[in-house]
Parts: sequence; C-alpha cells; structure tokens
Amino acid sequence: MRDYLNDVFGERGLFAEHLAAYEQRDGQVKLARAVDNAMRDGRHVFGEGPCGTGKGIAYGVPAIWHAHHRMKRVLVATATIALQEQFVTQDLPRLAKVLPWQFSFALLKGRNNYLCLDRVADNEVRGVFKALEHEEVGPQIRALRSWATETTNGDVSEVSFIPQPLAWSHFSVSADECKAERCKFFDNCFAEKAKAAAYQADVVVTNYHLLVAHLEVRRHNARTLVLPPFDFLVLDEAHKLADITRDFLGFTVSEHTIIRLAHAAKRFGDNELGSRLRREAKSFFTALADYARSPKYRCRLRSSELETPTKLLSALAELRRLAMSIAVDDTVGHDENVTAGLIREQSRVATRRIEEMTTTADASKVYFIELDEKNGSAKLGAKLIDVADFLHDELFAKTKSVTMVSATLTTNGSFDFLRSEIGAPDDVVECVVESPFDFQKQALLVVPDGLPDPRTPEFAAALVDAVKDVIDRCKGRTLGLFTSYKNLNAVYDSIASNGHRVLRQGDLPRAELSRIFKLDVSSVLLGTDSFWTGIDVPGEALTAVVIDKLPFPNLSSPLVDAICARDPQSSFDNYLLPRAILMLRQGVGRLIRSRKDIGVVVILDRRIADKRYGAKFLASLPPMLSTRRLDNIPRFLAEAAAP
Repeated sequence: MRDYLNDVFGERGLFAEHLAAYEQRDGQVKLARAVDNAMRDGRHVFGEGPCGTGKGIAYGVPAIWHAHHRMKRVLVATATIALQEQFVTQDLPRLAKVLPWQFSFALLKGRNNYLCLDRVADNEVRGVFKALEHEEVGPQIRALRSWATETTNGDVSEVSFIPQPLAWSHFSVSADECKAERCKFFDNCFAEKAKAAAYQADVVVTNYHLLVAHLEVRRHNARTLVLPPFDFLVLDEAHKLADITRDFLGFTVSEHTIIRLAHAAKRFGDNELGSRLRREAKSFFTALADYARSPKYRCRLRSSELETPTKLLSALAELRRLAMSIAVDDTVGHDENVTAGLIREQSRVATRRIEEMTTTADASKVYFIELDEKNGSAKLGAKLIDVADFLHDELFAKTKSVTMVSATLTTNGSFDFLRSEIGAPDDVVECVVESPFDFQKQALLVVPDGLPDPRTPEFAAALVDAVKDVIDRCKGRTLGLFTSYKNLNAVYDSIASNGHRVLRQGDLPRAELSRIFKLDVSSVLLGTDSFWTGIDVPGEALTAVVIDKLPFPNLSSPLVDAICARDPQSSFDNYLLPRAILMLRQGVGRLIRSRKDIGVVVILDRRIADKRYGAKFLASLPPMLSTRRLDNIPRFLAEAAAP
C-alpha cells in the first residue's frame, strides 16, 4: 500500500510543494505514524511531543485520511476553547488547502457559548435589559443586544470583547436551563445548528467538558445525546483530562443558585416565597462562610459536619410544588409550562445536592466549602476523587482508538502516572518524540546557590531579591511563574516601579496580558497556575522564565487532601511528586518556542538540587546547560546569540 504519510510529509511531498519554508520534522512524522497505526489497528496511543513538534498537524493528517478513505468520524477534544479554535481556524483550513482528500469539519462548543434566542426574547418582554441599562454591565448589555440582531452563528467568541459573566448570562442558557425541542425558537437555535453541522462532519472539534458530558449522558441513557457518534478520538492536552473530568462529574451550589430560583418564584407570582428563598439562602451561605473561616473547618467536609438547612429545603420543596402546578396548567401558555418544568427540576437538583453535601453521602466524592477571595462569599462544592474507572469504562472501552497527545505526558520517563489517573489500559502504544530544539545551545538552567529553603520565613525576601536580579540581568523580558498569589504579589509590589512594565495576572484578561507581553519586549509578566500552560511567546520578549518553587499540589486543596488521606504512606511518590513534575515541565516549556529562541530557566527552589527527589525533576526536563550562579546569565545570553 502506498505510504500516504511520506506523500504528505516527505522532502518532495505535498507540504514541501505547497507550504513555504516547510522543513520535515522527524518527530512530527513519527507521531503521525503512531496515530495512523493506532487508528488502523484499533488501538489506543500515548503521544508525547514537545513544543515545536506540530502535534495538531501530526494527528490531523491521519485523522483526515481515515475520515476520507475509511469513512470514519474523528472527534478531536481539547482542554480549552482557545486550542479548539486554533485547530479549527488554522490547522484544519491549512490541511484542507494542501491535502487531496475532501473532508468536512465542524466546531461544537457547550450550549452556554451560543446566543439563546428564547432567553433574549424573554428578557426583552420582561424588561430585564431596560432595568440593567444603568448598571455596571449596561454598556455590554447594549452591545450584546446589537450583536444579537446581526450574528449568523451566535457564537460568543465572535463578539469583539469578552463579556462579563453577568452580562452574558442574560443572553445564554446552560444545558439545564434549555427548553430543547419544547422551545419556540428550536428551529433557529444556534446551538442546535452547530450540533446538526457536527452530525454531518467528518472531523468534529470539541472540548473536554462536552466530551465528558457526552460520556455521562450516554452512561445513563444508553443513547448518544450530546455529541455525534465517533469512531476515533484525539485528546489534545491529555494530561488535563482527569482534572476536568473530576470537575465536571462534581457540582457546586451557591447563594446565586438559590437566588435564580427565587426569581422564578416571583415570576410565578409568589413574592413571599421568593423573598423567603433569598432570606434562607443568605442565612445558610453566610453561616457557611463563617464556618469555613473558623478553626473547626479543616480543608474539606467530613461526615455530618454541617447542619441540614431545613427551612431552605422546605422553601425549595414549596417551589417544586408551585412549579409543578404551573407546569400542568393549560391556562398559562406553553412557554410558561415548559419554564415551570425546568424550574421544578432545578429546584429538585439543588435540594438533592444540598442534602448530599450536608451528609457527605458519597464516599467516592470530596465535599468542601469554597470561599470567594474578592467578596468573601461561600459556596458548596463536590468533586469525584477517582475518575479512572469512569474513563476506562465509558471512554476507552467504548472507543475504537483513542490518541492522547501533549507536550507533557510522562513523569521521569514513564506514562504510568497518567495511565493510572485516566484509567487507560495497559496495552496503550507509547510514543515519545524528541524535541526539535537544541536545548544545550538554546537554554540555560539556573538554580541559584545560597537561597534559603522555600518553606522557611527567610525565603520571601530572598525570592524578591532573586527575581529583581534576573529581571535586571535580562533587561526585563521575564515571565514569572508562581505557586501562590502571596509570592506573586510580594514580587509585584517590589518591582512595579523598577523601570520595566510589569503585568500581573488578574489586572487584565489573560489574552490581553499575553498580547502586551509579546509587543512590549522589555516587559515582565507575573502569573500563577493558569500561566504555567498555554502561554506561547516566541522571540526575545520571553528570555527568562523564573519559577518560585517546585509546584507541588497544594496540601490544603480538598481534593489533594482526600487523595493523600486514602494512601498516606505512598501519596508523595505516587501523586504529589508526579503532579509536580508534570507542572514543572509545563512551566519550563514556556521558554523555548522556536529554533531561534534563547533563554534561561531560573528555579529558585534549592530542593531540586539538594533533595533526593530533585533528581527526578531534573531527569524530566530537557537537557540544558546548568549553573548555580545568576551572574552567568548575561554571558550565556551573549554567547548563545553570537553568530
């Protein structure tokens, strides 16, 4: 059989013929062959490809070939909507121009990403938009109302700004709020049109949340209700699958949850019940916040730690009865019947979740109180502790071939940790691709000698001094990655007026911070968790990555505490250490993004050099030159930049 991959990737192949400056990358071809073989043989495959591999193209080519030649539908799921849109707007259109095989593709997001015509019409009739005109969200409401009259696909990503959640909530609905076939706008629904397009496409691109929703619905209904049927699955950024699944299979209940139901009570004409729901919700969640701040609360909820809010549950039961009576009342109109049915179900779910939280009924979940740092409010949360069995049974056992790709899938050279986290079978094919970059020439690892242990009080001042030193030696051009807001803010307060523009996570949207950081070459960007991944800044604007501490999971996290409590003797080696290694690899991966990049990684945690386990961190990093002295940075940069 003809080698179609050589016809595409070869030195005289289609890419070389049609793409300017194309260079064959051995790692990209190796990954593409692994994906092709897995799809051909009906097997699952791990594919680790560092930055520069071109993973999207590597799995995209065999996905399209099998879709065209074997009439197989391929689902590509990503960890973020940004990665989704990149694949749909860049990689797939490029492949469509070059490859000779016709194929169709579609992008499918969660329902709340699309404009809901019914929600807009209802808010117009009830005067909600007019009431919000003079509120803080007023300008966005006006802009969204104008956009709603012009849009052809209803996708929030086409809006010229990022809507505040409060503003967008008046234009969209969640899956729980959707009237589905009972909606008078169903035939024109943007979400349904996107879903219909996906059912006709050869390659469907979605995100993990929608994928897990599909698996969960299918498990309970034995039908495909969320996504179209698919033969092959590609999981991009697969190292994030377990945590996203834990989040999705859990739930939260907040005061806002009850306030929305209180609005419904008033809509149905019972103002007293609406006021009572608000009052009881405020009382319950205020008490929760007080309890979470008290010494009695230790990280997560244990058995019977909370009192059951009987008055709140009684009010919710009354709302269910009211909604039921309206749902079957022929005199109120079809829309009101449907809305009442949805409210009845939402109040039932809220009741069940509050009862579950206050009794910690499910031993497979961790229950906790989450405090909002900005306003001090509390909400209840639950997460599934172990998702391996769910993913094994619902994903791997029911999919012919699953391709899992990421720049970071291994810890200390092994896929074992990821395999155990996501329930992947033992016979998964393993493919590790070498980096196309020469880290020995392009990067320097610095672990400064003489810094105090990061667990001591003296570390804070030393951290600030060290970061300032790196910024001075690199003339700005620094990405600071922190394991806590406390460390980030301490550094920010010290360097905010040092002559360089200092950008801080939270001051602007993440995408805007990244854009400014790229354009202002001498600027400094400081971030925590979400900035350890997904930041792509090639060129001299990112010359140094400074990491404050080894990114061990936070022991005060309810999930981490619950996992460690299950196996206290080996949780460090089997969970905390592998998670930290994966996170460190992600952070270090922000530095070298092209063959022309040069830069330094500075890790201010002496444990990577002093502790036994430090060798496992170092073994998982690219092979770089290393030093214990910050004053070697300028020399390395000068020599690396020399022709």
